[in-house]
Amino acid sequence: MQPPEESRGKDIFLWRSGDWSFSKRFSSKATWNVLRQRSPAVPWCDLVWFKEAVPRYSFVSWMTMVETLPTRDRLISWGMSVPAACPLCSLANESHDHLFFNCVFSTAVWSHYTGWMFAAAPASPAAVLAILDQPHISSCSGAAVILKLLMQVIVYNLWTERNHHIFRQSSSSEAAIISKVDRSIKNRLLSLPPPREGSISFLLLYLTSRSLFPP
Repeated sequence: MQPPEESRGKDIFLWRSGDWSFSKRFSSKATWNVLRQRSPAVPWCDLVWFKEAVPRYSFVSWMTMVETLPTRDRLISWGMSVPAACPLCSLANESHDHLFFNCVFSTAVWSHYTGWMFAAAPASPAAVLAILDQPHISSCSGAAVILKLLMQVIVYNLWTERNHHIFRQSSSSEAAIISKVDRSIKNRLLSLPPPREGSISFLLLYLTSRSLFPP
């Protein structure tokens, strides 16, 4: 590299934005992409990370997807002496799939929302992804956002309820959890603008679809 000389102009600072590209403006995104080690995209990425999401719900959903929450099956695999049974139903051993999708308690919460979006309670995260690909969801502006928020809020409230069972020795009914989910969804959708100009709001779409859900 030749040393700087006045004949070649003044020195300037350039920010690296790629392997061999530089920019006069700093970009935290470009810098992060240069520094980080990239991994293959996972199919559930958009189910967890999207602009309308609530961070605390997304974080718990992400840990659910990668199965890193301290469920009892994981605690036992670490050598801890804890009961294996699910705190919500006591009918099977606790795991991520059981707690959030196969437990009779969680299934009852999911089943409350069967109707417009899905005909039966999803049995796994993959089932939620399959619902998102269905024409009546993909063709309806805003429907996918509502479904993704619904999944995250249900997972978050089930995890919170599970922890209350263990650490507070307190429990809520399925109806109480459904009420919390409904209130959280409404509060979030109320703060969002319509998905596109001229379309109905997220909240109105949710309320309209709710009229099709069973009581």
